[in-house]
Amino acid sequence: MWHITESVPRDYAVTATALETERLAQPPILVFHAVEGIGVPVVTNLFAYRERIAQAIGTTAAGIHRHWAEVSQSLIPPVVVAHGACQDVCLIGEQADATRLPLMAHFGEDAGRYITSGVVVAKDPDHGWGNLSYARMQLRDRRTFGISLHSRGHLWDYQKRAEARGQALEVAVVIGMHPAFLIGAASRVPIEVDEVDIVGALLRHPVELVPCRTVDLSVPADAEYILEGVIEPNERAKEGPFGEYTGYATDRSTNNLFSLRAVTHRASPYFLDVCPGASKDHLSLSSVQREADLLARLRQSLPNVQSVHYPVSGTHYHCYVAIDKKRPTDARHAALLVLGLDPYVKLVVVLDPDIDITNESDVLWALATRMQPREDTFIIDNMTCNILDPSSSGGASSKLAIDATRPESWAAARLTLPDEAMALARQIAQARLSGDV
Repeated sequence: MWHITESVPRDYAVTATALETERLAQPPILVFHAVEGIGVPVVTNLFAYRERIAQAIGTTAAGIHRHWAEVSQSLIPPVVVAHGACQDVCLIGEQADATRLPLMAHFGEDAGRYITSGVVVAKDPDHGWGNLSYARMQLRDRRTFGISLHSRGHLWDYQKRAEARGQALEVAVVIGMHPAFLIGAASRVPIEVDEVDIVGALLRHPVELVPCRTVDLSVPADAEYILEGVIEPNERAKEGPFGEYTGYATDRSTNNLFSLRAVTHRASPYFLDVCPGASKDHLSLSSVQREADLLARLRQSLPNVQSVHYPVSGTHYHCYVAIDKKRPTDARHAALLVLGLDPYVKLVVVLDPDIDITNESDVLWALATRMQPREDTFIIDNMTCNILDPSSSGGASSKLAIDATRPESWAAARLTLPDEAMALARQIAQARLSGDV
């Protein structure tokens, strides 16, 4: 963890520093103690290192998919308590002023200052099911935000049904919580499953919730900040452009209007910022559960699939799959399944188990030495894709699959070194990096 005590400008500096640290093998958590115009510490880069994500949910990077599969079978519902630190300070009605929140602009193309880490809490207007989700929020004035529900997920569905009745949708925005809460909020689950139950399973204990002051919702008792309010029916507010996960600015938005009713926070809060754009902080946060879900579904048809990985460089559009082939056609079968199961993916590469699919140099080496373009690639035209892909047309894209596994007649032996030699080499390197010699 890096504590940055020197003064930095309010806009862009936090993002620039987070992106600069991505060059490091272990990008650190960044705590800015003197952001100009912001009176509280700002924390970012929390999810930029995969091992740190695994530690936050009680496992290792190697075991993260297996752990997620186990957790998803043992959900733990929350409990409601009377008091919580998230309401140490309560600013209700006219006292609630969004312009006093420690928000910042992240990229030069952004239309304004944004909340990037906000987890939106809502309830199904018909059934009362709880939901956690993400929505980007652009500050407009002291009482309103433009909010985009562009993922067309459960929150979007809730709002459409409420709006059809002329009703506002009550929501609460959680800013700053245990990392497991933010990871769980990124889950893709059936609409009747409350992501708070997943968070409880990740933490191995129920999440403690406290009732909101102005809306009929409950929020994490130990959160840093809570924004209470409603998404207004039949009202729109221009929102964007904003630096999205693709690495491009986009003004695609549902342009909904969030009206603020209350701000509550800890007595001495920290403000959590998720670095937007195509950052490791942003992309890794959402990839863990997506990988675990995809792996589970692939194994239903192909139990010999070993692992899957969404590389940061692919911005959710590339997927690497490791498979222990039992038949020559297994790699092609796996590739087709991935393209059918995840519409975001437009490039899938299938590899042997000896390839570290989290290491792009290893993946590229396999492409260079185990793949023949004519025999081992195929393209499928006119498939559904993500609408934020700037290269797509009308929500459609062609998809490319590559079989980079060894053919049946493979005779070349990969170079190896004895385990003892590798262990000695690591000791020598670690000693010099730590300055012990």
